[in-house]
Amino acid sequence: MRLVYTSDLHGNLELYRAAGEAAQNWEADALIFGGDLCPGTPSASSLHLPHAQPEFLLRDLQPLLEKWKLAQPGLRVFAIPGNDDCQTVLRALAELEARGLIENIHRTARRMADLTLLGLAFVPPTPFAIKDFERRDTAEDTHREPTWGHCVLGTPRGFELIENFGSYLNSLPTLEQELNRLPPSEPTRTVAVIHCPPYETRCDVLFDGRHIGSKALRHWIERRQPLLTLHGHIHESPKMSGAFFDRLGVTTVINPGCDYSRPHLVFIDLEKPTALEHSIYGAMRNS
Repeated sequence: MRLVYTSDLHGNLELYRAAGEAAQNWEADALIFGGDLCPGTPSASSLHLPHAQPEFLLRDLQPLLEKWKLAQPGLRVFAIPGNDDCQTVLRALAELEARGLIENIHRTARRMADLTLLGLAFVPPTPFAIKDFERRDTAEDTHREPTWGHCVLGTPRGFELIENFGSYLNSLPTLEQELNRLPPSEPTRTVAVIHCPPYETRCDVLFDGRHIGSKALRHWIERRQPLLTLHGHIHESPKMSGAFFDRLGVTTVINPGCDYSRPHLVFIDLEKPTALEHSIYGAMRNS
């Protein structure tokens, strides 16, 4: 079984086209998108994002999905949202799923032969404005980065201001709780697609050298030990750490990175799950 994985395309159709072409050329069984699917970070000129992001999926991405399915009917396309996506994209993803074009695995699982794919979009709090897919890492974790501007939620009526972000977080399950609610599966045949990377790995390194991944996720991986975990969120991490992968026990952890100018794709052959290939960084090498 062959998988092509990428993340953080942020609505860049050229990167989507490159991912679809790579999946077809490699005769992949699945193409997986690991979050931040749509254009935009809210600014004075992008207050329309709660409406524009679903429109992007249905107007711009749908024709590509149809083209890929026509060229390769057996190809399955999986996706989760990310923290830069508004929750309004969930209805658009459901429409695409009803048409047999994409499978949203956020908070759920899908089967491919004897393989289970799990998905989760949530990340610990960020400095960014959109808060739809942010959660406290654990109940004890009260730290959060200062937010650049107002905290907002994307709704069908547009962005709504969060008056008290701390209270908002306290009203929701933590990331740790969300992880523990994912369906059980056979670890050696599980691939988890989770937008944020685990803490203190070569996959969560910020531009200033800090590790800012999820501690709850690291503990979940160490305890559950899935075959692979696929992440994104920290675009520069592979460049900063010098690697697009790491290991936690028997689990291989992957963050392909993103620079918006070149496709960052990881080619995964589950017959040889430790022989990964990156479209820019080349083959996985132990270090």
